[in-house]
Amino acid sequence: MPLKILRLETQLLPMAKFDYYCGRHFQYELSSVERFGHETALQAFHLNAIQSIYISGRLLLRNYEEFLDKGFKAIVLLTDPYYELALRIFLLKRMAKTQISFFGDRDKIILAPAAEHFADVDLESEASLKSALKKASQNVRNVLLSPVTRQLVATTPEQLVKRSDVAAAIDLLSRFTIVGHDADGLHFQDAIGELLGISIGDLPLPSRHSALEDVAARLRSLHIAELILEEDLIFDHYVREAMKPTAPELQKANASRHAQNSH
Repeated sequence: MPLKILRLETQLLPMAKFDYYCGRHFQYELSSVERFGHETALQAFHLNAIQSIYISGRLLLRNYEEFLDKGFKAIVLLTDPYYELALRIFLLKRMAKTQISFFGDRDKIILAPAAEHFADVDLESEASLKSALKKASQNVRNVLLSPVTRQLVATTPEQLVKRSDVAAAIDLLSRFTIVGHDADGLHFQDAIGELLGISIGDLPLPSRHSALEDVAARLRSLHIAELILEEDLIFDHYVREAMKPTAPELQKANASRHAQNSH
C-alpha cells in the first residue's frame, strides 16, 4: 500500500506483535528503530524511492518532526502514566537479574543505574516503592520522569521537561493521524483498521497485567510518584479530555458499538 506510517512507541515494552501484524502489509518495515541509533533511523525515513513504509520506535520525535511534512502519518497508543511507571520499574527490576532482548545498547547504558537501584524493590509494598523513588539519584529519576512529554519535546535523552513544555507536547500530538489511549483500545483498533485497510478482528493490542495494575494503584497513592510524572499526568488529562466524544450522536454511536462488542 502507498502509505508511510510512523508508530511512536511510548512504552518501555514494545508492541512487538502489533508491529509484526501491521508491518507485514508494507514493503519496508523497521520496528523498535531506536535500537539502531539516530543515523539508521534517519536513513529509514529518507527511503524516498519506497512509498510503503512502516517504522515504529521510542524516538525523540522532535528530531524527526520534519518527516510529518514529507508524507509520514504518525500514530500512537498512549498509556496511563502510573501504569507505565509500574511497567518501567518492573522491567528495570528484571533487567538487574536478566538480559532484556528488546533494549538496545544505548538503552542498556542509560537504564543500568536505574536497574541496579530497583533490583531489590518489593513491588507489592507501598513503603518499598516509596523508599526506592525517594532515594533515587538524579540519573535514576531521569529514566522515570514524564517519559511521554519528553519524547514529544526533548531532542536528547538527558533533556528534562517542565510544566510549560506540556503545551508544546500537545501541539505536536495534534499533528498525529491517530491518537489512541489504552483506556479505549477499541477506538484505536477501529482507526488503525480503517487507515491501513486491514481486518481489525485480529489486531493484537497489549493487554494490561493485573499485577502491574496493582503496582500502578500503589504508585497512585504516593506523592513522590505524582511529582515524577507531573508533566505526563497533565498531558494525559488534556489528551483524555480531548478524546471524549462530546457530541450526543457520537456518544450514541459509541454506546451501540460497545453494546454490540459486549455480546
